Amino acid sequence: MSLGKIVWTVSFVLVLCSMPMLIPDLIGIQRSVEVSSGAGDRYDGELSADLLRFQVAVRDLEPGSQPEVIEEVIEEVVLRLDNVFTRLNAFPEPDSAGWYTWAAGREAGAAEVRRVLDQIDRDLPLLRTDPAAFRAVADRRAEEAVAIHWRMQLAMGEQQNTLVGRLQHQVSVFQMKLLGYGAGFIVLVGALAWLMRSHMRSEKELQATNRQLRDLSESLVVARDAAVRSNAAKSNFLANVSHELRTPLNAILGFSEALASGIFGRLPGRQAEYVGDIHLSGQRLLALINDILDLAKLDAGKLELREEVVALDKLAAEAIRGLRETSSAAGVTVDLTSVAGGVMVLGDPLRLRQVLDNLLSNAVKFTPTGGRIEVAVERLADGHTVVIVTDTGIGIPAGDLARVFLPFEQSDSRRARPAQGTGLGLPLVRQLVESHGGTVGMSSEPGVGTEVTVELPPERALPAEGNPRSIIKGNSAAKGCPRNTA
Repeated sequence: MSLGKIVWTVSFVLVLCSMPMLIPDLIGIQRSVEVSSGAGDRYDGELSADLLRFQVAVRDLEPGSQPEVIEEVIEEVVLRLDNVFTRLNAFPEPDSAGWYTWAAGREAGAAEVRRVLDQIDRDLPLLRTDPAAFRAVADRRAEEAVAIHWRMQLAMGEQQNTLVGRLQHQVSVFQMKLLGYGAGFIVLVGALAWLMRSHMRSEKELQATNRQLRDLSESLVVARDAAVRSNAAKSNFLANVSHELRTPLNAILGFSEALASGIFGRLPGRQAEYVGDIHLSGQRLLALINDILDLAKLDAGKLELREEVVALDKLAAEAIRGLRETSSAAGVTVDLTSVAGGVMVLGDPLRLRQVLDNLLSNAVKFTPTGGRIEVAVERLADGHTVVIVTDTGIGIPAGDLARVFLPFEQSDSRRARPAQGTGLGLPLVRQLVESHGGTVGMSSEPGVGTEVTVELPPERALPAEGNPRSIIKGNSAAKGCPRNTA
């Protein structure tokens, strides 16, 4: 994740989380405003005025005044007392939520004023019977009510000052939070702008990269087509050249074989040896041409398999017998182990024999004198058919195991028996086995030996003929000839 995305994400989360934090502050400010707004100041002022008017009316009860004057004053006192009670009744009910907006503590002062006025109300009968006594009692109690009310107002003034200070503090805190919220919002917008700019720049770079990839893809397509044409030309060239080489090779092989047979007269020893070398070299060249043709056909997908029922164990025995002279000269023993009843498969016998010949000749070439080669033909429990060729040769380094299956590649080992080789044997084996739907695996350890496993799929397996278990022994260095017990 880029730095812009990180900043934008952090800013967005902080702004989003800070929004609910502002709600309690707003509620607290609203309550403080309600408490400190002075909603009851008007009632307090009117109550104070009514108390003073009642006190003035009480003091107008002068002894010795005319009866009609006394009667008017009595009416005035009663009226002013009713006004005070009316003003008190306008206050919220005791213990009600209405006192909250009037500020805490005012309820107790109003209750004290009501208590004093209730005492005056109880003494109201003295107003007509003994105005002077009522005047003395009522004036003292009215003075007490006024004092209580003034103390209540002073306390409320101090509380109002405290509430105003608290409100100012809450407003200051809220302003700081708003500033922080605004700064976060600005950072959020800036990060978003940065992200958009980075996105546009990245989009331009991506478009440029896409154009380069398109150009490269077109170049690769052109190169691929050229490679395909080159490969086709190579295959055609190899096929044509191979066919052209076969004609003189047939003459060389035929004439050399005729000369060696003596039908034109017996040749001296040196000439007979040279003719034999010519014939042997021609056979090697013909085998090389055949391998090249087979690889070309396999690469072009034109190699057709002529499938029939093949006794794989018998085919392996024939391959070992065909290798008798070579293995005897190399001093290498070759043994074949097959399951009882034989191993039957559906395949091209010529191509399967070609696979066995290449594997065996390769094993003989890299197995020192006195070594041993074992060929096992088995049918596995899962239906796969395997041919395992194991030798006690020089082995192949682990780094060369994959390379030896490439055309014209060979393991770089100086201990191999001096022999001609083109590196086409194992690649041809792999492609021929894969054309049968099988696989080839190899494991090796330098100085210990090599094991090559050819595995054919279950659909190529056929019921056995019931042949007994057989072991065919190849050439031994001690006896110099093969022993066949198949």
